[in-house]
Amino acid sequence: MDKNKAKKRIDELNKLTAYYAKKYYDDDNPEISDFEYDMLMNELKNLEKEYPEFISKDSLTQKVGGTVKEGFEKVTHIVPLQSLQDVFSFDELYTFDEKMKKFDPKIRYVVETKIDGLSVSLEYKKGEFVRGATRGNGQVGEDITDNLKTIKNIPQRLKQDIDIIVRGEVFISKKDFDELNEKQEEGNKFANARNLAAGSLRQLDSSITAKRPLDIYIFNVQKSDDIKFTSHYESLLYLEKIGFNVNPVKILCKDINEAINAIEEIGNNREDIPFGIDGAVIKVDDLKLREEIGTTFKTPKWAIAYKYPPEQKETILKDIVCNVGRTRGYYTNGNFRACGSCWLYNI
Repeated sequence: MDKNKAKKRIDELNKLTAYYAKKYYDDDNPEISDFEYDMLMNELKNLEKEYPEFISKDSLTQKVGGTVKEGFEKVTHIVPLQSLQDVFSFDELYTFDEKMKKFDPKIRYVVETKIDGLSVSLEYKKGEFVRGATRGNGQVGEDITDNLKTIKNIPQRLKQDIDIIVRGEVFISKKDFDELNEKQEEGNKFANARNLAAGSLRQLDSSITAKRPLDIYIFNVQKSDDIKFTSHYESLLYLEKIGFNVNPVKILCKDINEAINAIEEIGNNREDIPFGIDGAVIKVDDLKLREEIGTTFKTPKWAIAYKYPPEQKETILKDIVCNVGRTRGYYTNGNFRACGSCWLYNI
């Protein structure tokens, strides 16, 4: 691809990804699948890598998607809520490992499920829950404290009187989502659990949020002045001890091979996992080493997300109904062709 074509395609991809990110993060109404969006982002990253002179500061490769909705107070995150770099092959994981081994040849990892929900921060003062916020753009989020207080698995008071900020993912389980959808009339059913969770959590009226079966798993200590940790895995065990509902899938691995085996195991069993996931995350366990490895503005260099290929399931096509207009159409090779619309339903 020559430079002119590359620039044109990069501009197109910037517009497309910005549009679809808005539909996903801000409107909670995605128009394409996660896999399709990931492929667009991957194409954009590869083109920007080949033609760095065309990288725009507004590119979603350079910042976190999402904005702050009107009606909520803004919260500036003390520690940014970054996103993760996505990869789609084990070869890319081995490349990641080679980079990490430059810092420590005997590096250890923690593998966790990448929960498909809405990322939030929870702040505690002397053990009491005082504020919660959405990720927003990573630097500034929305104050949704009242809504988060309706979630039963968020402790209002911890078992220890400490100051701490943690990060978690709010979601709706597969079972709860299906049961909720069964109660909805045809035409009003919810599209997916992730967007229902996000939309429920960003309601201006917390009584609406309280009616939704929201849950949360905590997966990181953002900041703690009272407790100093050396290991990410040990910090997760501590969070469980003081009352947090921690991600149940957390696997300590001695090397990249163990980590990849864990990722494969999660992938093979993801249908049986009671909550939706959109990948697996591999993180460096040594927290001091993380500081040495560092971060970019958007992503930590010490963690990466492996995205599974989209699930394939069999379905039954019961009917096809076509509607053809009498006057619409076009000519091709001298012949008139009618245009119409087609719907698939009762799948």
